[in-house]
Amino acid sequence: MKIKPFIVFVLICTAFSACSHTPETRLSVREHSGMPDGGRAAARACVLDGKAYVFAGRDSAGNYLNDLWAYEPASDTWTMVSRCPGRKRVNAVITAHNGALYMGLGYAAKRAYNDSAYLRDWWQYTPATNQWTPLAQFPSKFTIAPTPAVDGDDIYLFYGCGHMMSKEVWRYDTQRDEWISVPAPQDRHRQAFGCTGAAISGTLYFGTGFNSNNLTDWYSVDLAGNTWTQRATLPGKGREFAASTATDEYVYLFGGQFFAGDLTGGEIFETYLRYTPATDQWTWCGTMPCGRAENQIAFTLNGKAWFGLGEDEHEKMINKLYCIE
Repeated sequence: MKIKPFIVFVLICTAFSACSHTPETRLSVREHSGMPDGGRAAARACVLDGKAYVFAGRDSAGNYLNDLWAYEPASDTWTMVSRCPGRKRVNAVITAHNGALYMGLGYAAKRAYNDSAYLRDWWQYTPATNQWTPLAQFPSKFTIAPTPAVDGDDIYLFYGCGHMMSKEVWRYDTQRDEWISVPAPQDRHRQAFGCTGAAISGTLYFGTGFNSNNLTDWYSVDLAGNTWTQRATLPGKGREFAASTATDEYVYLFGGQFFAGDLTGGEIFETYLRYTPATDQWTWCGTMPCGRAENQIAFTLNGKAWFGLGEDEHEKMINKLYCIE
């Protein structure tokens, strides 16, 4: 069925009006090498000692993975460094602290709401010794894609999802190998999955995702004080499973999906945005070189924001890595 020209015009005008009051800037983006194994979606990434590490995810054949890769920016090369002793998974967690990587959680089944597939294992991996150490199990079954943030010796995990949507926040004490529940503020009734965010100097900037609607709310969270402050909402449509990372000045948000139900499909975004905490302002940065993408990775390395991998609107793998210069 052809779309009538008038409808196209209305859609264009609507899209323009949604972002016409938001500043725009075009950033220089450089392409780098993809992974030797063909790339992946629903993986997670972090940075330790000048290298980016990518964990788990799903390959082009739909197989789940439990491998750990290191990316070296100086040589633009990838190395498969180890495999997690735990099960293969998607939408896991990985973060770095004090010379080690902490990772685990995620989901291990192709069928939705499989109770045994919500993975609660939590591991410490030390690259210097190639040593895996099992740690205290995650206390909750909301193990799919919680947003991590590190403050001092503590690792925080926000939301995530499982058999239903979550508003749980957990703090992992790396010194005591202990999980502590962090109460959500009393006025916070928001439950969501597919949220995203990144931390700058002990403050997490966090939001979006999906509950019964695609969310555009955005917050700063003082990690130590558990103080939430609502910030400028995300311009345009809400999105779930976007990728994000933070530099010293900005939080970047890449791609993601506007969910409109299993029948209508919604929209996979090709745009990326930049949030400036100092001015509480969003800026449109144009379209990503890879086009429409979701389930990507993002990380900050050598002071620059990187993004890539993931999949397009046809579930085809995007095996490229990009750096904002």
